[in-house]
Amino acid sequence: KEIPSRDQPSPIKPEVHVLHSSCTTKPGVIQLLCFISGFYPKPLTVQWLVDGEPGLLHGDTAPAKKDADSHTFSTRSNASVSQSEWLEGKTYICQVSHPGSGSTEQDHARKCRGDSERGQVFLLPPSPAALYVAQNPMLTCLVVNLPGDSGLQMVWSQEKPGSVSPDPLTLAEQFNDTFTASRSMPISTRDWDAGETFSCKVEHSDLPSPLIKSISKKPGRHSAPDVYLLRPHYDELSSSEDSVSITCLVRGFFPENISVQWMKNHKADESMEYITTPPIKDGAGDSNFFLYSKL
Repeated sequence: KEIPSRDQPSPIKPEVHVLHSSCTTKPGVIQLLCFISGFYPKPLTVQWLVDGEPGLLHGDTAPAKKDADSHTFSTRSNASVSQSEWLEGKTYICQVSHPGSGSTEQDHARKCRGDSERGQVFLLPPSPAALYVAQNPMLTCLVVNLPGDSGLQMVWSQEKPGSVSPDPLTLAEQFNDTFTASRSMPISTRDWDAGETFSCKVEHSDLPSPLIKSISKKPGRHSAPDVYLLRPHYDELSSSEDSVSITCLVRGFFPENISVQWMKNHKADESMEYITTPPIKDGAGDSNFFLYSKL
């Protein structure tokens, strides 16, 4: 006598939903909860990503349990982030890989966004190297937290009469489902040093009114840097390493805008690798800045 075999159920991919504890700005910890339900067979893996990057956030995943009156399973995964990290606006993704159905499902959570946070405008000044070495200074208008590109316009203008020739607008989608737009414009070193004011006007269908930001060379005191080149230490020279370090100390400059470039035989060499620290205040209050660069 033959015993009929019971057919195995077809694989079912999981449904994934992420919830978070609060949007409050009070200090504390934000709890993230990833619900994973309705999948078959049982084995799966859960990974938490931060802005798409793995390995930055640890999660605890409960053993999968069989759903009542069904052959499917459900589980959940918990993770937590500090309030300060949460307020940076990063996107936290619960990614579920289910070999049985050959699927990868995910959902995400991020800081609650108010209307006031949409369409923030930043103006980036030209670097000293672009102003005084390459003689090709550029201003950049950067807009973040845009919900899309509908009706987006970015218009550069300058205070004195004359035409401007900005570069084409660029648009990039971010991990948190917003868009970042930028538009650069070449200017002259003479106009910048003369204190000319440049403005960027941003219009978007989701903004109640245009956003306008202006930029010019900061007035006030200026201090030129002193530069000191430090030879490799004796212990480093006597070691068995294949290379040694040359250190450049740059100090006494104000404001903090500065460019550092290493040269070989008075010529720029792209093959040289070096690291330069950000400018650091050399004291309290309105003090000068210093930095190190290591070749």
